[in-house]
Amino acid sequence: MPAQLTSIAPQAPPRARRMPGGLLSLLVLSLLSPASLSAFELRGGSLVWVGAPASAVPLPQPAAADFDGDGSIDRLTIKGGLARVTSGDRNVWQSPGAWNVTEGLVTDLNRDGKPELALLVWRPYAPWPIDRFLPHGGRLLGFQDEAGASCHLILIGWRDGSWREVWAGSALADPLFHLAATDIDGDGFEELLALEGRYSVKRSTPAGSLTLWRWNGFGFNLDARWSGRFSQFQIVRSADGHPLVLVQGLWR
Repeated sequence: MPAQLTSIAPQAPPRARRMPGGLLSLLVLSLLSPASLSAFELRGGSLVWVGAPASAVPLPQPAAADFDGDGSIDRLTIKGGLARVTSGDRNVWQSPGAWNVTEGLVTDLNRDGKPELALLVWRPYAPWPIDRFLPHGGRLLGFQDEAGASCHLILIGWRDGSWREVWAGSALADPLFHLAATDIDGDGFEELLALEGRYSVKRSTPAGSLTLWRWNGFGFNLDARWSGRFSQFQIVRSADGHPLVLVQGLWR
């Protein structure tokens, strides 16, 4: 049975206030408007509004690493739903044709000390094989959009001399739209932040939640969920070294 992302009780969403437009100079082009822009820091499992930082540096989300240890850099590109890893002018890995890869970054979310690709994948819905033998199967039946595609988080890495799936989650109960990884709580390990939507609405619709996921040794736990209508977010580092979450949208 494949591992899956599991949920725990979310934290209550914080109240947010509008940030001044001067903070716009801190952002990359993914955040285009200062409207409803808020800056938060994770404290005790909750996002706390911290006001406009005097200065901050966007934390890049890596798309390259030396996966196989040969001294050359392997680079991830995603175009038209196809993910490729190239080393120099060589194509060393590409995603299966049935996958529609919408986002990806280089991380170590599973904390094994080796880089992996964290890919956000849409692919045709498939139930767990055991469901066909259970009296009430189809537990994942609703985890798909109207076209029959479900959303998955999949980790790809170089292991034992070849590229392979390091970990693949079952169909998510609610799809994710935008990913970022950073050590948000200062424990020395990366956590995953993501916008979460619904299968019943278009992917371009603002997401209903900002979520925080943490590796538990076998898969991911949902540590916190903050509700609202969010169009984008970005991780930056403030002048005092703390990671901040810049969110564009409205909090509930």
